[in-house]
Amino acid sequence: MNPAPTLRAAAVLTFAAAVPAQATAHLAARIVPADAPPFERGVLVEEKGKITALGPRATTAIPPGAKVEDHGDLWLSPGFVDLHHHVSGGGGDINDMTLPINAELRTLDVVKPSDDAIARTVGGGVTTTLFIPGSGTNISGFGVLLKMRRGKSLDTMVVRELGAMKVAQGFNPERGSGDLGASRMGSSALLTKALERGKAYAEAWRAHAAGKGPKPEFAPELEQLRAVFDGDVPVLIHTAGLRDCIATARMFQDVFKVRMVLSHGCFDGWLAAASLAKRQTPLNLGPRMYEFDRYGRFQGTCQAYWDAGCTNMSINTDAPVVAAEELQLQAAIAVRLGLPYQAALQALTIAPARQIGIADRVGSLAVGKDADFQVTVGDPLDPRHAPRAVYIEGNLVHRHGDTR
Repeated sequence: MNPAPTLRAAAVLTFAAAVPAQATAHLAARIVPADAPPFERGVLVEEKGKITALGPRATTAIPPGAKVEDHGDLWLSPGFVDLHHHVSGGGGDINDMTLPINAELRTLDVVKPSDDAIARTVGGGVTTTLFIPGSGTNISGFGVLLKMRRGKSLDTMVVRELGAMKVAQGFNPERGSGDLGASRMGSSALLTKALERGKAYAEAWRAHAAGKGPKPEFAPELEQLRAVFDGDVPVLIHTAGLRDCIATARMFQDVFKVRMVLSHGCFDGWLAAASLAKRQTPLNLGPRMYEFDRYGRFQGTCQAYWDAGCTNMSINTDAPVVAAEELQLQAAIAVRLGLPYQAALQALTIAPARQIGIADRVGSLAVGKDADFQVTVGDPLDPRHAPRAVYIEGNLVHRHGDTR
């Protein structure tokens, strides 16, 4: 046998492995980092999915041999982050209603990478979502943090398998099956009992790891809940109305002191804003962007919280309640009704990334972060203009016209 072809193939493979990945320089008329001032005539350099350089072209070096993508008069801004998302599973299957407490469930098991909703989501500039269970029970399971890469393998989509535990307070989880949980008192008792068990379980495992206690008996229904009390995973709580907003903050901030995000905050929840501001409660507001006050006047929901001092704020669609691709419109409505522009921009970008614990990777344009960005004809919050292109980790995942 002539070994020459095999040796030549090996040489080619060795040479290919030695060649560094090609950098790509994206030129744009304006770059909006989200957590830093925008700048004109900018360049973003991406390599191996990460941002390696960012700044004005006059002062930012482009690596020799880099591919150049000139976006002309267009703008670059971060991909949006939506923390209250119920699409990516190909048709639901995210509410298991038999038991009121389901801390052992997770949406990771129902993600469908080919789901058309993923393409529509990224078509609106949304690159990262928290795909959570529904709100039919008090603890409905854990949501998964995903990159909106339709058609790719699940591994390429997952940012964190346990993105957040989903809890629902009031209205939705009130049970009509005759067991405990038909009232808010019952729901509170169920949640408290479950959280106390999870806290004790986590403490027992920490004590064992420190050599200060016996090995606890393995409890599969508490393993994911243990991650909450170890501080690894936050809790996202579906909460609407004044009464339930106060109850949520009291339970998850004052009593159990876990990482938490109060989601929705709708109806008359804004009347609790002063109390929540004192606690600096993280808020994820939507899908309702306004209410009517007692005199029938429009009240901007985000503006009411912001003016009261609730500045740790993100915005959601609760997709498909509001279409996944209309997160941009949610922020535009909030600005129209009184939320400062910069606060609205950050409510779609760096604020949700910080709330959920992935700001080291996404939420703004900065060196070292994932190259997740959108290309627009102007202001990324202007709902008249859909993104012309969207990139995730440097890869083009959407062009204008891909979805209708």
